[in-house]
Amino acid sequence: MTPVFTIILPHRRNPGNDDALAICHDCLARNTRNDYVLIIDVAVDSPLYPRVNRMIEHAYTDCCVYLASDTFVAPGWDVPMLAAWNETTFVTGVLVEPGAIAMHPMNKHLDFGRKPETFRRAEFEAWACSDDAPLLGGEGWPCPYMFSRQGFLDMGGYETDLKPDEMGFSGADSALWERWKAAGNTIQRVRSFAYHLQRYSDLGEQEHEKRR
Repeated sequence: MTPVFTIILPHRRNPGNDDALAICHDCLARNTRNDYVLIIDVAVDSPLYPRVNRMIEHAYTDCCVYLASDTFVAPGWDVPMLAAWNETTFVTGVLVEPGAIAMHPMNKHLDFGRKPETFRRAEFEAWACSDDAPLLGGEGWPCPYMFSRQGFLDMGGYETDLKPDEMGFSGADSALWERWKAAGNTIQRVRSFAYHLQRYSDLGEQEHEKRR
């Protein structure tokens, strides 16, 4: 079968995050409706965005999805994304988070567990497939999102020399999105759902008492 899209999945290796990756893999295998190819880059502690740029350069298809390894997709997540995607559109969904750390205002706050071993997958998936799961306004969050490999490369990819803030975020995602829109392209949000453990690659976050 010819893959429809490529999933770009960088992973920071440590025991807790490896557990998250196992769930991420299984959700992709069971909940994705279209054929895809998966590119994984595993590192212990290497800068993220240079790795992601290289992964996207080697994508097998023009249609790509950027996904974090502590993010678990809901059944049929890819269908509405593909229906909206084209070469000039970044497509986002609704990212659900437990509030273990500060949340972006465009994300949905619902707590289905804060660690891989406490993730209530059946409950999340039932919610995501129900009429209670809303399509939120705004542009959404830049992970996961679907994009054109060529469009990404034409924008110059992620900037790799931006200094991270106190939370460890460099703003490379938002900088890319601003360049994307400035070039006359669009960002569209669809009714596609994923659950995010929030910075679970960080050992300090995994061990914090708020995760219990």
